[in-house]
Order: sequence, then structure tokens, then C-alpha cells
Amino acid sequence: WLSGFTYPSGFLTAVLQTMSRAKGVAIDTLNWEFHVVEKSGDEITEGPKDGGVFVCGLYLEGARWDFSENQLAESLPMELMSQMPILHFKPVEGKKKINRNMYECPLYMYPVRTGTRERPSFVISVDLKSGNQTDDHWTKRGVALLLSSSE
Repeated sequence: WLSGFTYPSGFLTAVLQTMSRAKGVAIDTLNWEFHVVEKSGDEITEGPKDGGVFVCGLYLEGARWDFSENQLAESLPMELMSQMPILHFKPVEGKKKINRNMYECPLYMYPVRTGTRERPSFVISVDLKSGNQTDDHWTKRGVALLLSSSE
């Protein structure tokens, strides 16, 4: 539940630092991998075995998650936001791979994406499967993940 933190980026940095110390590598050599978890919150009884954290409570604005295809899909009519399934934020060593059919989805704290000068709203970019559409398609739609559905 990432939205429960005042500074979620600080929590994510702490997760990277924990993995860095456990593996004995520099924190700068770690990047994030993101995996959609196909379980509900009630079915998860312990943390990820291979490191990282499970994050729930995210909202997807401008699109929805297609559970059957495990990818982004067009929003349903009259639906501005949809619930995102649980994500596994996993720190990994090495350079970030550029994958086709992936959309670098920005994660914001609030629907007002600009934030303020003292406190920006942007947290991190999350790689999501874009399906048959290009990443430009989702960018033009303004698709983003949100920690909160209200301002």
C-alpha cells in the first residue's frame, strides 16, 4: 500500500538500498522490474521470496488492466479510473532493458499530475505490457498510475 507513505519515493529508495546491501552491490547498479501479480491481496500471506515489495491500491487512469490478456486495454465506457492489480516491484542488477510492447507508465501521487514546486507528484515510471498498441498510443491517451483517486 504505497499510498500510505508521505514520501513513497523514499520508501522505494529504501527497498533498493536493502537489496543493495543484501547483494553487496552499489545501489546505482540496481533497476526496477515490474510484474503483475495474479493473486488477490487475501491470497498473499508473505512477501516476495526474490526480494522487492508487493504494491496494491494503485489506480489506472485512461486505460484498464485486461486480466485475461495480462496487458493494458482501452477503458470501459464511462470509466475514468480502474483498479490496478497488485504489482511486484523487484530490484534487479544491470541496465534497464528496453522491451517492445511495454509502456513506461508514469506513477503519480495525485490526479493533479503537476504537483507543486516543493512536492512534485511524479514518483516513478512503471513498465506495463501495452498489448497490441504502441507506447505512443497510451502516451497520447494520458494513461498513468495514481496512488490516490482524489485530490
